[in-house]
Amino acid sequence: MHVVRCHGDDNVIHSEGSVNPARDIETIETELIFADLEQAEKRLERVIRAARGGDKAAVAEKDWLEELIAGYNAGRPARFTPMPDEVDKGQTVQPLTAKPVLFVANVDEGSDEVPAVVAEHAAKNDAKAVAISSRIEAELAELDDEEAAMMREELGVSESGLERVVAGAFALLDLITFFTVGSGVRGQSWHLKNGLTVWHAAGEIHGDIQKGFVRAEVVRWDQLIEAGGYSQSRDKGTLRIEGRDYLMQDGDVITVKHTG
Repeated sequence: MHVVRCHGDDNVIHSEGSVNPARDIETIETELIFADLEQAEKRLERVIRAARGGDKAAVAEKDWLEELIAGYNAGRPARFTPMPDEVDKGQTVQPLTAKPVLFVANVDEGSDEVPAVVAEHAAKNDAKAVAISSRIEAELAELDDEEAAMMREELGVSESGLERVVAGAFALLDLITFFTVGSGVRGQSWHLKNGLTVWHAAGEIHGDIQKGFVRAEVVRWDQLIEAGGYSQSRDKGTLRIEGRDYLMQDGDVITVKHTG
């Protein structure tokens, strides 16, 4: 997560003497690239010796590191130079600039739009961006829930900055949320890669549940609340029985029936 100052509050001193999001982004990204470059060069020195002996994994890693270093010198982060499958991921470098990036634009009060310069940079770098006003969020944090909701309504802000950041992070990482809840069971939210099945979701809960998977009862969270419970959801037909190949949807509530 990369927080970028975009507000113009003169009471908050900027270390560079002026507000310039593009410059500030470039400064941080350059520092990260330099850190990655140093690690890649050190690793390359060690890998070259193994590659000379004909080790296939070492040869693949050497070629990848050389491509990484060339990219760093051109100002290109590691996320644009994917690691080949032949490279031992547990032994080689783990570049900082290979990580997904969420830009959080800290904007002026009354604004909830990501400035164009940040949005455009994010789009060019396969990243996401959201906008929050840290001053507004600080004020809202001191209020109770009802007062905070009223203030957001007055400001025309439908959700909190935290909710926007979480939603942006989930979109960036292509994750969905599902829930488990029931009588005598603590309600809990879980996250899962989008496009996976209820069998994979069972594995997130517990390996033994996945191993003994039989079927799953599935209902959307809002339908469960609207109905007033599981039995009412069954009566309405919104509670479904699904097999292991069911593709999980964001907001599903599941109860996994399993053996063992």
